[in-house]
Amino acid sequence: MNLYSILHFLFGECIFETDRRDFSRFATLLAKNKIAVWGNKVSGECVTLRCSIFSADGVVDLARESSVRLECLQKRGLPFVFARYRRRYGLFLGLAVGMLIMFFSQLFVWKITVSGNADVTQTEIEQALAECGISVGSYIPSIDVSYESNRLLMSFKPLSSAAISINGTHLHVSVLERKELPDVIDRSGFYNVVASRDGIVLDVDTVNGTPEVSEGDAVFEGELLINSFIEGRNGSYRPTHASGVVYAAVNEHFKAEIPLTRVTKSYTGRSETKRVLSVLGREIPPISGFESDYEYFDSVSGERTVYLFGFIELPVKETYVTYTEYRPIELEISHPVAESIAYEAFSDRLYELGLEVLSSESEVYFDEEKGVCIIEADAVLKQNIAKEIPYELINYKIPARLDNARE
Repeated sequence: MNLYSILHFLFGECIFETDRRDFSRFATLLAKNKIAVWGNKVSGECVTLRCSIFSADGVVDLARESSVRLECLQKRGLPFVFARYRRRYGLFLGLAVGMLIMFFSQLFVWKITVSGNADVTQTEIEQALAECGISVGSYIPSIDVSYESNRLLMSFKPLSSAAISINGTHLHVSVLERKELPDVIDRSGFYNVVASRDGIVLDVDTVNGTPEVSEGDAVFEGELLINSFIEGRNGSYRPTHASGVVYAAVNEHFKAEIPLTRVTKSYTGRSETKRVLSVLGREIPPISGFESDYEYFDSVSGERTVYLFGFIELPVKETYVTYTEYRPIELEISHPVAESIAYEAFSDRLYELGLEVLSSESEVYFDEEKGVCIIEADAVLKQNIAKEIPYELINYKIPARLDNARE
């Protein structure tokens, strides 16, 4: 839509139709009398033309004087709309009130957006803003963006920087998250590396210290793996902070019971949707309430922004919940299905551990009296069992192997 179309809509225009054979003579008369027309279109034996509401009477009079057939097809624009509804005072009153509400609503925050966040969610930042007194519906002239930015930083520790800006009715928060410093490893004391659990050593990778075990050794929980003494240039030993990685094959036992009777959902096909509107952050509860009348149901919730004419965003949010009714029924599970579920549970457990599986064996049996399928399994996993523990040098006993080497 160009500027002329807007002007014609505001001030009004008329669309006329005349015969094609008379149009040339009529157009000459219009030009001679300085009457402006536009948008001439030929359709068969007829021609349509447009003129403003101010020159419409002149066009009609000229057509009558020159014996030219002229028919008014349409009157368009705001003046004709107001003339059509001039006696409907309630409509104009509602329009005036609506415009007044729209004007005053520009003084309140309609929407809050956040940028620059990664680990901290927008919901958390909006909650922190709400604690500072800023939310959807806040009065914009009372917001001091500089003061509120500093207030947000003081009250919400995960942020190291925050800048609040207001554009129209939208409040935008640009943030930088606080980066936590990595844990500082204390290297000042003396540490040994011991086994965190029983296992058979697969690989020893010593970073600092002297290894006490090698590949194939069986170790027990708490056994010394890497001692803190290292050999110096002159053959003597000095203590340090022992560290390293010791991979071992460890055993993991798993047991689970799968009931042979399960409760499942049988959907009835009935559903209902409840809605709640919030205007400028304030909820308008429905008369029917927000709870479902079903005894058993699944629910799906969502939120959407309300738009006027499909593209004008309003400060109105619609929250809806859709309830789907079902009936709980009991189903008997066959032995093959229960066995498959048991093996799947064992696989899920191994996946949760996140360790390399070296070998595994399992056994499935059924306890008909309890009505369960039981799976018992053992897996051999590859795990780093190295655990650093501090000690006091004054009370420490040097390992016999190093003591003998020193002698």
